[in-house]
Amino acid sequence: MGAESSKLVVVPRFYLSFVLCFSLVIPFVAAQDPVTLRTDVGLVLAPVTVTDAKGTLIDGLSVNDFVLSDDGKPQKVRMDTSDTVLAPISIVILIQSSGISIPELSRIHSIGAMIKPIVIGDRGQAAILSYDREVRVRQPFTSDSKKIQVAIEEISPYSVKAAVLTDAVIQGVDMLATRPANYRRVMLILGESRDRGSKAQLSEAIEKIQRANVAVYFGTYSAQASAWTVKPGDAPTMPTANGNNVDLLAPIVELARLGKTNAADALARASGGRHMSFTLYSALEGVISRTGEELHGQYLLSFVPESGGDKFHKIEVKVPSRPEAVVRVRPGYWPQK
Repeated sequence: MGAESSKLVVVPRFYLSFVLCFSLVIPFVAAQDPVTLRTDVGLVLAPVTVTDAKGTLIDGLSVNDFVLSDDGKPQKVRMDTSDTVLAPISIVILIQSSGISIPELSRIHSIGAMIKPIVIGDRGQAAILSYDREVRVRQPFTSDSKKIQVAIEEISPYSVKAAVLTDAVIQGVDMLATRPANYRRVMLILGESRDRGSKAQLSEAIEKIQRANVAVYFGTYSAQASAWTVKPGDAPTMPTANGNNVDLLAPIVELARLGKTNAADALARASGGRHMSFTLYSALEGVISRTGEELHGQYLLSFVPESGGDKFHKIEVKVPSRPEAVVRVRPGYWPQK
C-alpha cells in the first residue's frame, strides 16, 4: 500500500494543455453578461365551455376536436383538463353591499361554505371584496374555507344608493393580475347588473379584464323583486350617519334611477364568462353551482401567438365534430408587452 501511494502519476502533456486552456476560458465566460433563457413566451390561455342546446356540458372531447383561430389564422393548440395541477383557480368575489341590497345580502351570507368545495377546489384561492360607495377588501387571497366563509358572512351594508361596480371590477382585476400567469383568473360578482357611481368607465374595466385574462361570472338580482320576496326578519334597517334608521324596503322608486347600460352582460360576454340571475336562495345556490360546474368542466386550450404589437386579437373556437354544440370562449386577448 505504501509503495502504491508513492507512485508518480504521469499526465500526458496534451491533457495538461487542455485543462490549462479550459481554466482560462471559464473566467472569461463568467466575466461576460450572463445568457438569459427566456421562458415567458406569451402563452395564451383559452378556457372553452362546450354545451348542447339545453346547456348540458359536453365532455370527452380531445384536442383534435377543436379548431382555434387567432385573427382568422389556425393555431397549434395544447389542451389540459380544468383540474390539472398547472392551472389552479384564483377567484375574486365581488359582493354589492349598498343598503338596497340588504334582502339579497341575507341570502349571500349563506354561500361562503360553497366556495371552496364547489368553485375553487383544494388548490384554488379566493379573495372577497364588497362595494357600495367604495370598495373594501374583506379577505385577501386565501385557501382557507373558514376565512372565506367568515368574510362573506360579515359583509354589511353602508350607503343606500351607491354601487361602484366598475371601480370594484378594476380593483379586483388588479388583484388577480398579481397571480401567476398559469393560474386561471376568475371573477364572481353578486350584485345588480348596472353601475351606480363609479369613477372609471366600463370600457376601461373590460380592457383590463381582457388583458389580464379574467373570466367574469355575474349573478344578478333585481332589488325591486327582492323587496317582495324577502322575509320580514331578513330585512333589517340600516343606521345612517346621524343614527336614525332607514326602511330599506320603501325606496323602490330609487330603482328608476338605474343606468341603461347592462354591465353584467357586457362583462360576461367580453370575458367568455356567464351572466345568470337569481332572486330566491335556491337560485343563488344554482349560480354558485353552475359557476363551479363550468370552471371544472371546461377544456383549457393554450397556444403561443405570433407577435402582434398592441392590438386586440380575436379568438374563435369551433368543434367541427360536434356542429350542434354551443361553444363559449373569451372573444380575444391583448398581446403581452
